[in-house]
Amino acid sequence: MDIASRTYPLGVYRLVLVCAAAIWGLGFVIGKGAIATVGATWFTAIRFLGAGIVLLIILFPHIKRHFNARVLKAGCIIGLFSFLGFWTQFLGLGMTTPSKNAFLSACYCLTVPFIWWVVARRRPATKTLIAAAVCTIGIALVSLTDGFSISLGDGVSVLSAFLYGAEIVVIGLVMRDNDVLTVTVIQQFTSGVLALALAAATQPAPTAAQVATPQFIGAMAYVCVLSAAFGAVAQNLAQAHVSPAEAGLLCSLESVFCALFSVAFFGEILTPRMALGFMLIFGSIAITQLGDKGSPEHQETAESAPDASADAANGSTPNSHQRKRNRGRIAR
Repeated sequence: MDIASRTYPLGVYRLVLVCAAAIWGLGFVIGKGAIATVGATWFTAIRFLGAGIVLLIILFPHIKRHFNARVLKAGCIIGLFSFLGFWTQFLGLGMTTPSKNAFLSACYCLTVPFIWWVVARRRPATKTLIAAAVCTIGIALVSLTDGFSISLGDGVSVLSAFLYGAEIVVIGLVMRDNDVLTVTVIQQFTSGVLALALAAATQPAPTAAQVATPQFIGAMAYVCVLSAAFGAVAQNLAQAHVSPAEAGLLCSLESVFCALFSVAFFGEILTPRMALGFMLIFGSIAITQLGDKGSPEHQETAESAPDASADAANGSTPNSHQRKRNRGRIAR
């Protein structure tokens, strides 16, 4: 039995998402120079395609056993939303300030509960809505450093928050019924091919002199192997067990880790306002843990009607342990 098919305590999956957020946060800091070198679209293409190649090499025997039309469809759908989220965030970054872009795109922690409400027709628990609002305020305190005014770039950044939120919900809807590792590889290649097509159509290709430097190669190695490859596997694996709203909150810690790493390694100053923002963000995550066992969100059955139909069509019936474990666990 491999790691993807084992079941662990819920706290393990939460910790996995926190670790992924830390890796993404450092990756954003490390990748800033690479983005400046080749442009956001080429950076996105290299990021996803590099991760896909790394995962394909490592997981080829596994993928060969589990590849089918269903996982291909799931990976392509998730990959589409991954690409759109990244692309709109970087597009917005070019039209607004980095601080506002970081804040607005990280607001997917607020959009996820409402997207999930519309899609699954389940009202999120009150504590989840409160936590999302508190987290958004915390992200604002961490990220916004100048006067806030709405511009086209701000609007595009808000769009990226909805697309990231949609990605979280889509993963939650399709990941449980498919092989996580195979879907993740397809997701990376789908996002990479879409980004490559857009880059080739809109930007000149980077030159050998630009990419053949130790700084660029080192940055892209971290981004491809850890941020994209490991981060995507960890995210997809954990979100098969963590509710979408909570997954959004945990993943939004990326902005916190990004700020902390900037302070620790790049000399940025930790202001009292940033510290307050950190406390609010961590407080919002603590709110989601209150009354875990007795909350309506954790008492609902995660299996939707389509899931039940699929099980019936396959002739399989989840046992009582699986039903208990899956309550309220449809994930990002």
